[in-house]
Amino acid sequence: MKYYEIKKGSGSFLLHGTGMEELSNKLHEVERDFVVREIDLTFSKEKLFSNQVRSSNDAYKFIREVLFDGLEVQEHFVVLYMNQANRITGYYRHSKGTINSTQVDIQMIAAVALKTLSKAMVISHNHPSGNTEPSEADRRMTRRLRDAVKPFDIHVLDHIIATKNSYYSFADNNESSLAGIAESDPVKQMRRRIFEALKAVTKANSPVVFERIQTKEGYAKLETEILERCLRENRIPEAIIPQIEMQWT
Repeated sequence: MKYYEIKKGSGSFLLHGTGMEELSNKLHEVERDFVVREIDLTFSKEKLFSNQVRSSNDAYKFIREVLFDGLEVQEHFVVLYMNQANRITGYYRHSKGTINSTQVDIQMIAAVALKTLSKAMVISHNHPSGNTEPSEADRRMTRRLRDAVKPFDIHVLDHIIATKNSYYSFADNNESSLAGIAESDPVKQMRRRIFEALKAVTKANSPVVFERIQTKEGYAKLETEILERCLRENRIPEAIIPQIEMQWT
């Protein structure tokens, strides 16, 4: 089980040439925006000062026992917001859907994180079917949310798919959509191997792949795809590149 770690950020900025009155007006404008959107933040004093979320199991217990009314009937999507010390500062009941789907508003979730000055979050939804395996839609949504809050130094620590008796943790299962691929030594070595494999690609043996790697952007996207598949499928780049060529062709 992985332990959640919130990366330390500078968290500081300077205001230059901005009067307090002007700043106050801007803050009021921001507050009016949130009032119009009727964001509902729910705080639990019982959990606020006593609970630290250090692992997926901690988060799952909080979600199962406190948040999900009618867990096995409809899909619910909730967000736990946390401070630098891994303490839950609040939770947000984002949406309640049907038996097999629920709507997720990336902008709203990010807005609440900014409003509460959160440093991290754990997102969660349930599968009433009892199946804890994530779908590709779950992974895409996680990746979009991760990318949306990353510029603000807010970290998506985990995405938990919960049922009454079990759960699936993106963090524990090293889902690349959660936090990207760690740039460890093995990953660096794999990137070098991918580079060498792509150097051997020619217009004659792999025309589609060859065309894609002629631009910096195309190479970066292809490298990421090959790297993720190498780590996920435990295969070498030389075996994956021909498959990608066939799929694209």
